Amino acid sequence: MSWGTLAGQPISYYFRRAFDSIFATPVIAGVTITSIAVSVLLAGSVLLVGSNAYRLVASWGAEGVDLSMYLRAGVDDGRVVELKEQLAADPAVVNVYFISNDEAWMFLAQNLGDSAELLDGLDASILPASLEVTLARTLDADEIEAKLAEWHAWPEVDDLQYNREWTLRFRSALGIVRWVAWALGALALVASIIIVGATFQLAVFSRQEEMEIMRLVGASGMPYWGPVMLAGLIQGIVGSAAAVGLLFLIYRGTAGPLVGQLPMLKGTLAYLAGSQYMTLIIWGAVLGAAGSWLGMRRFGAWK
Repeated sequence: MSWGTLAGQPISYYFRRAFDSIFATPVIAGVTITSIAVSVLLAGSVLLVGSNAYRLVASWGAEGVDLSMYLRAGVDDGRVVELKEQLAADPAVVNVYFISNDEAWMFLAQNLGDSAELLDGLDASILPASLEVTLARTLDADEIEAKLAEWHAWPEVDDLQYNREWTLRFRSALGIVRWVAWALGALALVASIIIVGATFQLAVFSRQEEMEIMRLVGASGMPYWGPVMLAGLIQGIVGSAAAVGLLFLIYRGTAGPLVGQLPMLKGTLAYLAGSQYMTLIIWGAVLGAAGSWLGMRRFGAWK
């Protein structure tokens, strides 16, 4: 093989034959491109919804695990500063701030609203001061428990509290979203193969007479298979590009209204990354070439 030729034929031969076959059967080519577009649109929709759902769930825990470290009465301000600095230096800690007795009292009174009168006659000293700690969300349950045990041993610490149930639910939700995305992706893959395979069987059947004549005159190998697979590759690229474009229009048309109805989605909704839609384009091209190859198998093995 040399530059400009492939299996003894100029590269232009393969492209000319490929485009001739596409334009010779426009209806079949249209159906093939549409089937690939539908398959890629299905896969892209699963990818778009799955990635945004995962991003949304992850954003709920983006600030990490909230932990309240209640201090014993009588801890002086200097020691509080030392504890705060010690916590801030821990790689597992994202953020830490101090809430005094008075601040805790004010917070409680505000949350009680009209029932704040229940606090009349009581003193702010009944509420403990605390260090509010945010742990990195990358910590697993065992690592969190180990940190709790370490900090609870400090003599200034009276109690530690964090929403363990919420943390477990959050991690479970991430796992569920991941597995659902994989399951839907596998379903989209199977559906794509079935749809495109059936379509290319129809396309090859429509060219059965032409291919048999070529076999009779001695066509074989790359000059025989190449144009057909190249035509499938071209149709795959066209179909997948159309699907990605349509998916983008659907996203642009629905993202705004969704954020308007559900403000919590603001900042989390996003279209596919460049690598993701390039993967969809490549997937469509592979479907086209593989579908052509499978269809051509009706006429015998590569030889």
